[in-house]
Amino acid sequence: MHRLRSLALALATASLSGSALTAQDNAVHGIDVSLGILSNLTNVGHSGPLGTGISALAMSTTSCNMGSKTVPWEAPMDADHPFIAFLIARELDGRMEQISDLSHVKHGFFALANSQCIPCQGGSPSGDFLGIGCSDTYGIQNNADNFWLAPQQEINPWLGTWDPVCSFFDQGLNPQPGTMCDGNRSFSGPQSNSLGPLGNRVLVQDADLNPNEGANFFYASHYVIKSEPEAQRQNNIGFRPFMVQVQGGSLSFLNNGPLVNDTVLQAWTDASISSAKNGVNADGRFYVGVVVTGPEDGMYHYEYAVHNRDNARGGGGLRIPICSGATVANDFFKDVDADPGTDWSFDGSGAELHWSNNGEPLRWNSIYNFAFDSDAAPVAGTIQIDQFAPGAGLSSVAVATTVPGGLFNANTGPGCSNGAPPSLYATGSPAQATLGNQSFGVESGGNDAGALAVLLLGASPGTTPLGGDCNLYMGGNFGSQILLFSSTVADADGDASFGLPVPNNASLQGAELYLQVASQRFAGGPYLSSFDISNGLSVRVGDSLPGCP
Repeated sequence: MHRLRSLALALATASLSGSALTAQDNAVHGIDVSLGILSNLTNVGHSGPLGTGISALAMSTTSCNMGSKTVPWEAPMDADHPFIAFLIARELDGRMEQISDLSHVKHGFFALANSQCIPCQGGSPSGDFLGIGCSDTYGIQNNADNFWLAPQQEINPWLGTWDPVCSFFDQGLNPQPGTMCDGNRSFSGPQSNSLGPLGNRVLVQDADLNPNEGANFFYASHYVIKSEPEAQRQNNIGFRPFMVQVQGGSLSFLNNGPLVNDTVLQAWTDASISSAKNGVNADGRFYVGVVVTGPEDGMYHYEYAVHNRDNARGGGGLRIPICSGATVANDFFKDVDADPGTDWSFDGSGAELHWSNNGEPLRWNSIYNFAFDSDAAPVAGTIQIDQFAPGAGLSSVAVATTVPGGLFNANTGPGCSNGAPPSLYATGSPAQATLGNQSFGVESGGNDAGALAVLLLGASPGTTPLGGDCNLYMGGNFGSQILLFSSTVADADGDASFGLPVPNNASLQGAELYLQVASQRFAGGPYLSSFDISNGLSVRVGDSLPGCP
């Protein structure tokens, strides 16, 4: 198995440096093959104890020729046939993620002439093409047969092409001098049978299929058809929800909804989905899903999932614009393998959040996850997916989506304490000082229960030293420019709330306030030996402010 994976990696490098660099100049009007039926997700192999082992899965797929052209369906080693990719996804705790590995792809080898979608107008008795209106089904045994499964990195999903010379089928498990790269099949039936219960099938960790965690599960497939125009590809992909059952010491699956011809990201609860491809005909499409929750304690949580449908050059980086000076915490990344050495690197400095690859791109038929917390509010914007390999088209793909581009309440500096300083953040519906917002306010957390908390307010920027490590992040003099605005007592949870209703007064548009809390600390604090000081908070007032200061 290790040798097989090493060979797949070598082939991946060759693929990205070769045919993946070509624009879709092979499109043929009238080609339109859909994923018509998706069914029968089945556990076809297992390794290790149930619950902590690995399951090998397969599904039944039916293609339907919805176009006006017959579609070649030659068997390997002829290159002119379709390819079928598979994917398992899970929605859990607000995140939609791929839980299957970078699975091998099924090579088509014979087209039936059924009428499972629309009437078949005449198929091929020899199975070498899919007739107009005709359907073809590959059942569980076919889609799980290692003899027809090969690395997806060999295939150019944008053109729908594959080079059999030097392919996995060509070289087999133990390439021999004189037979390598000759275009003849060396991967044999005995070799495919030697791969064990998992083989090159769709692999999922049992732990990721736990039905007791409240997760939603989905299985998906994707037909790659040579020369099919991009405009006809929406029906090539599809997903179905399923439920997991543990019966008799094994896992089984039940359909929990119909086939939907779209990216599986569409099943993500409350997500906004958008997509783009590289130029008019340079390369394939990425889908981007995003869910933003909060604010909680002044921070929004951003969850992004990026699905590479058929972009051959691959995703090499993700850049999300953000307001300079915004707070960013808890950055997260997940790819489709368990190797931390391939995880993308994160840089949160400057005016964008940037994840960059460490040699492994976001390949087609894969979903990567990116997440973080920020005090910048969500607004409409555009992210950039950098292309991994050189080639035709732009260096990045721009996708319109939601970005952290609204910094209306910003931290201006850290608090001080002999322990952990109290926090200060905006509250309300929305947590923004829009004109007439009677619900707006601020809250301080992390105070002693029952402690006196005093809200200080200033109208000018600056830093006023208080002694030791304590500062007020506002300028001016006490009593004139800096006011003791309000006071309250922290509740049993240590929270102190201050209402700051905003008048519906146009003259306040663009005003900026500077806020901070001095909180009594019963064990003694750094300010006047009795008080902690919270972080500073600047609040911009108005309805028509630019997103970033």
